[in-house]
Order: sequence, then structure tokens, then C-alpha cells
Amino acid sequence: MALSRKTIAVIMLHAHCDMRCMFCITDNRLEVMTPQQYTDTLDTLRQQGFDNLVLGGGEPFAWPHGLPVAAQHAKERGFYVQVGTNGVRMPDDAAYPQWVDRYVLPLDAATPTIHNRLRPLSRGDSGHYELMTRRLAQMRRHDRAVTVSTVISRANLDNFIQIGDYLADYVASGGRLHAWHLYRFIPEGRGGKYHAHQLAISDQEFDDAVACARAQRYPFTLFKRPNMQHSATVDFFWYEQGNRCVGSKRWQQEQTQQAFDETDNMACMQPENG
Repeated sequence: MALSRKTIAVIMLHAHCDMRCMFCITDNRLEVMTPQQYTDTLDTLRQQGFDNLVLGGGEPFAWPHGLPVAAQHAKERGFYVQVGTNGVRMPDDAAYPQWVDRYVLPLDAATPTIHNRLRPLSRGDSGHYELMTRRLAQMRRHDRAVTVSTVISRANLDNFIQIGDYLADYVASGGRLHAWHLYRFIPEGRGGKYHAHQLAISDQEFDDAVACARAQRYPFTLFKRPNMQHSATVDFFWYEQGNRCVGSKRWQQEQTQQAFDETDNMACMQPENG
């Protein structure tokens, strides 16, 4: 069997989340993976050459069969295991160092006002920004590696560089920051498609923002993520109507159908001969 050229697999365990972020790109059609579907997916991914796994959703800690169970199964199969989480349900300790290699945490502003508006927290006394700063301090205290993700949108376009400055200080104080991922806002999903009029930015604005961040020469790696549907290294896997879906195949089919529809529409617009 030919190995996949992609090496990082994102498994979307389910759609549920205990937050409703304004730019959420997750589709509510995602089904809850059963334990058997999950382990079957892991085995298939190993056969296809994937070795790096990101557990996501929805919120992976809200998967009814247990995030620790999912991480343990993946680790036993030899995956490098990452967990992309909003941090709400993370334990207040080293957070499963025997099964989770790295956490991916969000930070969408360097001040509470903007971040908490984009990521409203539905429970607890403090806001999500305050929770993220505590989680980052927790990861540093336990010497755990972390990746930070930021969605660049109209709401933070003018001041997101302050996040980079914050992360530079985090590294200087002993934090193990693997990378800073900069994502462009995509007007899709249960949050993004409803807030495009407030948050959308152009491709050029996103390119300029990333260039500005790179010019700061921060002491960590910066990844530009304009649209993960077109990633050369990452693919997505989920269940819908009882069937396992593969992001690269789904999006290729959608592009093919769109091209067909456009061609068909053009043909209909041509004047008839005779």
C-alpha cells in the first residue's frame, strides 16, 4: 500500500463543544465516533503512513468515551499525540504526560477584552483569556510542550502582534512553545458563516499580517495556515452518517463539483446555434 504524503492526521472525535466561538469552523454534521470507529481509524492511519496525530473536534475532552482513552490508544500504536483543546476541561496537573505529547491551545488576543468576545466562556467565573494564561502557566510549571493557535480576523488584525510579544516572554520565562500557528478566518462552520460580516479579512491582509509577525524574528517557529483544506502535510478524518470521511477527498470532490457546475452554467448561457 502506498504511503500517504501527508503525515499529520486530525481526528475530529465529535462536534460537541462547551463553547461557541465566533469563528468556529466545525460542522454540526460530525457524528460522535464510537470507540471501535476510532480504533479502526487509528489502524488505517498507521497503515497509510501517518505518525503524528491531533485529537480534535468539537472539544476532545468532551468526547463521551474519554480523552485519556483516546490518547492512550493512539500512543500504544506509536503516534506522536497532540490534543487541540479549548482548555476548559483539562485537568489542573501535568495532563496525561504518558499519553499526550503536546497540547494545542488557543490565544486570539493579548488582552481579555478581544479574546473573550471571540471565545465567550459559558461557565466559570473568569473569562477564557484568564483560563488560557493559567493553562500556559500550568504547562510551563510541568515542563510540557505547547503549540499556540491564533485565528487572524477583523477583530484582532490590528493588535494580534501583541500575542507574539506575549509568547516571546513566555519562552523567555521557561515555557516550551513548539510553534505559533496563524490561521486565517474562514467564513464556514457553525460560527464562521454567521460572523463573516464582522470577522472576514482579505487574503492580502492575512499575508501582510503573517509577514509582519515573521519580521519580528520571534524565538519560536511560526506557521502560516491560510486554509487547512489545502495543507500539504495535514489531513482530517471524521464520521458522518456512519461513514468515515477524509478531508482531502471531500474537499476535492466539492471543488470538482463546483467546477462542473460553473462549466454547466456557462454552457447554459451560450446562445443556441441556428
